[in-house]
Amino acid sequence: MVVETNPSSIASSARIDLLRDVDVAYWCRLLDVDHAQLRRAVQQVGPRAESVVRYLKRELPASGLEYDPPGG
Repeated sequence: MVVETNPSSIASSARIDLLRDVDVAYWCRLLDVDHAQLRRAVQQVGPRAESVVRYLKRELPASGLEYDPPGG
């Protein structure tokens, strides 16, 4: 699954809350990563979704990670 991940199109207020299962499931599905990859990214760059996407693109370049938020 390829999800359009243009960091500039992610709302600057979008945050990933690793304590909320629904948030973790949403972001894992949207970014096509597993829980461990998402947790590692948030630990490295913080909870801002834009930063997490940039980190994942750098760390997982072969994944084709792209993201375009709904309505964005």
